[in-house]
Order: sequence, then C-alpha cells, then structure tokens
Amino acid sequence: MSAPAKQYATSQDWTRLQSIIMRLYLDEEKTLEEVKSYMEEHHEFFATISMYKKKFTTWGAFKNLRLDEVLQILRLKRDRDAAQKPSLFFIRDREVDHNSLQVYLSRNPSVFARLEAGDAPSPEAIRHVTCRTPPFSSTLAYRQASSSPKCPSPTVQCNRLSPVPEDIFRALHIYLDRSFDTGLWAWSENHCWNTRGRYGPSGLLNSIIDRCITAALAVSRQVEPVAIRRALDVPFAMLIRVFRNPPPILVPKLISAAAHLNRLGRGEIAGLLLQFCQDLTVAILGQDHPLTRFWKGLISIPHLEHQDAMGRILTLCVSEFDTRLGPAHPLTTETYLKYFDVVEREKDPRVQLQSLEHRLSKIDVDHIGGTLLGLLTLEHALANCKLSLEERQLDKAEDALSHLDSSSLAARDESFRCVWLGYIRCIKGDLAGAERLYKNSVLAAKRTGSRDCVLEALFQLETFCIHAGKALEAEQIRAERFRLHRKLESLIWTDQEDMPSSRDRNSDPTVVILHVASDESGTKWQPSAFSEVTEYASASGSVP
Repeated sequence: MSAPAKQYATSQDWTRLQSIIMRLYLDEEKTLEEVKSYMEEHHEFFATISMYKKKFTTWGAFKNLRLDEVLQILRLKRDRDAAQKPSLFFIRDREVDHNSLQVYLSRNPSVFARLEAGDAPSPEAIRHVTCRTPPFSSTLAYRQASSSPKCPSPTVQCNRLSPVPEDIFRALHIYLDRSFDTGLWAWSENHCWNTRGRYGPSGLLNSIIDRCITAALAVSRQVEPVAIRRALDVPFAMLIRVFRNPPPILVPKLISAAAHLNRLGRGEIAGLLLQFCQDLTVAILGQDHPLTRFWKGLISIPHLEHQDAMGRILTLCVSEFDTRLGPAHPLTTETYLKYFDVVEREKDPRVQLQSLEHRLSKIDVDHIGGTLLGLLTLEHALANCKLSLEERQLDKAEDALSHLDSSSLAARDESFRCVWLGYIRCIKGDLAGAERLYKNSVLAAKRTGSRDCVLEALFQLETFCIHAGKALEAEQIRAERFRLHRKLESLIWTDQEDMPSSRDRNSDPTVVILHVASDESGTKWQPSAFSEVTEYASASGSVP
C-alpha cells in the first residue's frame, strides 16, 4: 500500500503557525532547510523552499538589512541627531541595533551617496521603518527589557553622522561627473586616466604624498627642522603640476594622506596640505570651480570632525567610481583601498575581514592589476594576522603573512609585510629571526626607488635594534636615516610664462606655511611663482 500524498500547507496553516516559523528563522537563526525539516517533523507542516521564500517576503521576514531600509534609517537619524534626540529604530516592529549599520555600510557604501544626493527610499521602506525615543532609563536597560525580538548583528561601533555641509558632497559629485562627461578622464576596462596627462600626474602624486608622510613622521623623530622644511618644499611645489592635469585618483589619495597625517598626530601638516590644495584650485581653476568649493567646504569643517568627513568623502568616491566603472575596475579597487585605510583599518579585525571578503568577491583577477590584487590579499592576510594576535595564536598569525606569495606584492607592500613578520618574531622571542626580517624590509624598500619608503623601513629597523639592546647598530642606522633626509633636495623653478610683468602679484592667492618655508626667511608661497616640475629625478629617484 502506497504512502499517502503530502498535503501542502493551506493559508490557514501559514497563519496559525506564522509565529513559530518566524521564531525559528529569525530568532533562532535556522536556515530555510532547517526550518522546513523542523516544521515537517514537529507539526506535519509541508511546504517547498519556494513557498517559504514567498511567505517570508510577504511577512517582511528578512534577516539582512536592505538598502532602502538603511537609507530611511540614515535619513531619520540625520534629522533626529540634528535635533539632539536619542533614537531607537525598528523595521516592521523589530528593533534594529545601530551597530549593524556599520557592517552594512562598509559593504554597501553607495547608500551614503544616495543619502547625500537626496534620493528618497521606496514607499515600502518609508512605511516599514519607524523611529521611537527611548525611555528616560538607559538605552541598554531598555533593550534588555524590550519584548520585541532583536535583529542579530555584530557588536561594532557605528559612526555618528556628522553635520558636514552638504555642498561638499554636491561639489565633489559635480566635479567627478564633469570630469567623466567632458572627456577630461577616459577609461578602459583596465585603466582610467587624465587625457591631458596620461599616467604621469598619478605617479607624481604618489611621490608627493610619500614625501609629505615621511616629513610628518620626521617631525617627531628628532630630524633637524631644516631637513623637514626641505623635505616639504619639493612635494608642495610639485603639487602644482598635478593640479593642472588632475588624475582621477587625486581626491581619494589626498584625502587618504590627510587622514593618515591626522592619525600620526600631525594635524597641522594635514591642514597645511588641504589649505594648499584649496589655494591651488583657486589659482588654477578659479573660485567657482566645483573642486575649489569642495576644498573650501572641507577646510571649513571643525578639526575634530575631519576624520569622519574624510571617511564619508571616500565612501562617496567609491560609490561614484563603482557606478561609472564597475566594482571590479582597478580605479574603484584602488579607491576602496584608500577608504579601507581611513575607515576600516581601526575597526575590529572581524569587521575588516567582512569588508575585504566582500570586495574580493567582486574582483576579476584577469582585469585588475597584479599589485592591487596583491595589496588586497595582503590586507586580508593582515586582518587574519591581527585576529590571531588578539587571540594570542602567534604561529597562526605568522602563517597568515608568511604564506603569501611575495612575488605578487609590490616592493613597498613586501617591505610592510616583513615589518609585521619581524614584529611577530620579536614577540615570540626570536630576535635573530626578527632582525633578519627587519633588514629584509629595508632591502625591499630600496627596490622601490623611493627614499621615503627606505626612511620608514630604516626607522623600524632602528627601533628594533634599540629594543634588542644593540645601541651601536641603532646609532649607525640613525645616522644613515639622517643622511638620507639631508639629501632630499628642493626643486623649484620660477615660471615666467604664468607671471606676465603686467600682472599684480599681490592679487594672487597665497599659501601660508606653518613651520615650513621655501627659503630661510620666507613664510608664504605664491602658486604662480612655480612652474611645472619638468625634472624631479633627484627628488624621488633611487637611493644611492
């Protein structure tokens, strides 16, 4: 005798058992297959996976946040923050932990671009997302007492939405759009470049930023003030050439550099860099250019809010390039790496891994440059390394980095990897192995042809020698480091073509340099007084 045929659940069955199904799926976090099996075994409730999915959509039973819902949460949060009102947010009466927003935003930065552009979420999201003011008692106590089921989320800090002037984002959006639409920037599936400068301005910008970072580090490392002035003379003079033919990566790289300077405690140099960028755009592009309005708006933000604003600017850049070029394009990936350095790097390693794995899933290895893919892989390995160090699993931390293929890394990244491996060996007590790795870091840095990278690697080696009690070797390395600083020559030319004799120089914009001057007595720079740097080999060439 054959078994009776299954009777699929009726609409009345779904209604009667809805609360049990929701509890299994959302509160107990069972998979669809597990829910299906449980309901068949314990309630003789039969339905296909497709039926479950349709019902969950009808019920609004989504485990993950959705873009329009997050957009509506951010809109409500921005308004309530401006009114200084504490808030609890709910999606279909289920409380949303604000911490979960950070994970979503790190993986979907386009939501910020939509927020700044003033896009409205779907009517369903507006209807389903609600906001309530918590009672007088603490939010934590309220959540513990709440009977509403809570959406699961990682415990990470959610960034506050700062009251950044909206014109900054509008100006940046206009600048990026105009650069693409007018043909100033051209692109293929593998590259994006300035049609007037091809790859030159971008490579020069790298050298400029490296020099600024190294000079900033030198301030706190007892390097002579004259050497610091000379080190900054070169990059600030060369910025003029870059701004005349701005590469697509200009804003992300400069914002990332300024954020790095702030983290190093050299906010005065970061402010100097941003001020110089503003005055250059005024002199070269004019007061009304969107890039000028962007830099002016950024400088007007209070210093304490700069880091958050820079993170949001980089988020917007990632979103714009993602839309224009696609998520797998090398420029989008490079901009994401800048965003990661500013926004994600200080977070819990688990959050870093989520963000990096999401980005790696979008990469086409056949179209992205080997060095970019190598850097993404290094960042992923480093996040795993940090997680293992946090758990005191030193061997596992070392394996995460040592198993990387060093041939896939740029020389600069290989130098960075060796520093971390040396640090781990030092923790393990293997000082001989640590010293070998720190010296390998210097050798890799010298292959970059950049004095700046070599100076940083030498400083790390010097610090290790001091820790290991090798005072004489440390002093020798220190002397070598100072010798390289003194070789950073200034290369500045007077540009007569940009300075007709009839021109009133006093009307030109000036850049005030704090603690830095172009000569022994001057404290001001005139952008029109410097020409394009046509020869800068001695400033960024190989270390002799």
